[in-house]
Amino acid sequence: MSKIKIIFKSVFNVKFYYLALLLLLFVYPVYGQTAEVMQRGDAFVVYLSGKYNFADVVRHLESEVAGENWQIVNQMDVGESVRELGKETDNQVISVCKIQYLAQAIEEDPFISLIIPCRFTVFRESGKDGRIVVGFYDPVAEAKALNLKQAGAAEIARKELKAILHRVAEFFQE
Repeated sequence: MSKIKIIFKSVFNVKFYYLALLLLLFVYPVYGQTAEVMQRGDAFVVYLSGKYNFADVVRHLESEVAGENWQIVNQMDVGESVRELGKETDNQVISVCKIQYLAQAIEEDPFISLIIPCRFTVFRESGKDGRIVVGFYDPVAEAKALNLKQAGAAEIARKELKAILHRVAEFFQE
């Protein structure tokens, strides 16, 4: 009888251990410390807490873009246009370019002009918890969609844009 009790306790303790581990794996990411760069289809995004000021997130992204020696070539406040229609939203598109890569890309294949400049988007989700999403569409995926001869510049651009996104996530970690 005591052997049965020992076996039962051992099995129960192992099950409890795995249950606790599963809870940590599923609960901790929700309340975790750092926003991570995630892939969503062919885009890379980070989800930031809705508690942050939207304009501060945009300004920090602009700073990180400049820090990586990319140029902001255009900014479009999509939210402003939508607000004119009576809908409240925060949404900015920031077009960026790195001239050295552009020159290389055009030399590799002038059809690259169909997918430039690269674009970051910052928007606040409606509903849920109003998270702020920062992301960009993968320039390598765009190059592949156009069957470009070489995508060397797009691969370098993806790496640097992901680094920018990662630094934004680190800056706004909880």
